[in-house]
Amino acid sequence: MNKTNIQSNRETTYFVISLVFSIVIYALAAVSIIGIAIALTIFVILLFTNLIMLGSIRGNGVRIHERQFPDVYERVQILAKQMELKKVPDVFVVQSEGALNAFATRFFGRDMVVLYSEVFELAREQGQEELDFIIAHELAHIKRRHVWKNLLILPAGFIPFLGEAYSRSCEYTCDRHAAFTIQNASAAKRALTLLGIGKKTYLEVNEDAYREQIATESNAVVWLSEVLSTHPRLPKRIQAIEQFDNSDAKTYNPDHGKIALGAMLMVGVLGAAYFLTVALFAGSAFAFAQFLPDFDDALYEEDYAVEGQTPLMSAVSRGDLAAVEDSIANGEDLNAKDSDGADAVMYAAYSGDMTIMSYLLDAGADANTNDDYSTALGAAVMYGEYDSALLLVENGADPALPGPDGLSAADHMGAESEAEFLEMLDEGI
Repeated sequence: MNKTNIQSNRETTYFVISLVFSIVIYALAAVSIIGIAIALTIFVILLFTNLIMLGSIRGNGVRIHERQFPDVYERVQILAKQMELKKVPDVFVVQSEGALNAFATRFFGRDMVVLYSEVFELAREQGQEELDFIIAHELAHIKRRHVWKNLLILPAGFIPFLGEAYSRSCEYTCDRHAAFTIQNASAAKRALTLLGIGKKTYLEVNEDAYREQIATESNAVVWLSEVLSTHPRLPKRIQAIEQFDNSDAKTYNPDHGKIALGAMLMVGVLGAAYFLTVALFAGSAFAFAQFLPDFDDALYEEDYAVEGQTPLMSAVSRGDLAAVEDSIANGEDLNAKDSDGADAVMYAAYSGDMTIMSYLLDAGADANTNDDYSTALGAAVMYGEYDSALLLVENGADPALPGPDGLSAADHMGAESEAEFLEMLDEGI
C-alpha cells in the first residue's frame, strides 16, 4: 500500500467544481429577497431536523470513553493518534434495528463518530480488525475535513450528480486511508463485505465472485442507483482496496455500452426535472452563518441544563463573559456545585473557554476542583483542551491529584512526572 495513492484522483476535481457552483449560487441568493426567504425557510427545517437527530444520539446513545468499553476507547485513541488528529472525536453507539452503518459529523463545534450497534457488536464477536477499519474510515473523514467541506459546498448538492460524485470519491479516499492506517487490506475488504450481507455470514462470501458483480450486474438501473448515491457500490469499493494493496489484482469493469443504451432516455427526463428543482431551492445554505449562533445558545440551555445549575454555570456554558462578570459581581458563589458535583470552573473545562476560565481563576476559583467523575485538569486533558490544561496548571492545578474516578490528569496523559506531563501538553498544542 502506497501512501501517495490514498486520495482518490477525482476528489479534488469534484470539490473544485462543487465549490465554484456553490459560490455562484451563494451570490445569486444574496441579491434576491425571495431567494433569501426560501433559503432561510428550507435551511431552518434541514438544520432543525439534523440537530434534533444528533441531540437524540447524544442523549440516548452510549458514549465510548475510558469507563465505557475502555478497550474500544483505547483503539479509538490509537487510531486517532496514527492519523495525527489534533483532537479525538466523541464516539457514540446507537441502536440500529439491524442496520449496518457508521458516520462522522459535528455537533456544536465538536467532531463526532456514530457507530450503529450492529457494527459495534463486531468487537464482541472477534471482528476487532473490521471494527478498526470502520472507525478509521470515519476518522479519515474528520482528518480530511469532509464534514466541513460538505457544508461549504452544500448548494452543489442540488446540481445533478455532482454532490454525489464528490461524496463517492471521498468514500474511496477514506477506504484507502483506513486500510493504510490499520495496515490490513483483508480486514478492510471483510468490513465492506459485511455492510452488504451482515455480520453473521460475511466471512463465507467469495470475494472474487462478489467483485465479479461489477461486470455481471451492469445495466442502466444499477448505474443510475449508483450515480444518485453518495457511496460507490460495495464490490467496487472492495476492488479499489484490492488494487490499492495489489497493483496486479484482477479488475472487473461495468458494461458501458449496455449502460449507455438504457440510460440515455432516463437521464434526459430525470435531468430536466432535477434542474427545475434546483431553480427553486438553490439558495438554501445562505442562512447557516446567520441562524446558527442564536439557535445554538437556545438549544444548549434546553438540552444541557442540570439540577442545581446556577446562573453563573449557565453563563459559562453559553460562553457569555459579560453574564459571568455580572454573576460574580452580584456575589454568586464561585464554588457552588450542581447535581453532578460540577462548579463553574468544571463547566469552563468542559467547553474549553480559555477567556472565561482565566476570569474565574483570577476571581479566586479553585484550579483543583472536580465533579463526580474527574478533576477540572483531568477533564481538560480528556477533552483535548490542552491550552486550558496549561492555564489550570499555571494557576495551581496538580497533575498528580486523583479525581473521583481514581485517575489523575497525568494518568490520562500517560505521564510519569509533572515535567513529562507539561511536555506532552506542549506537544499536544
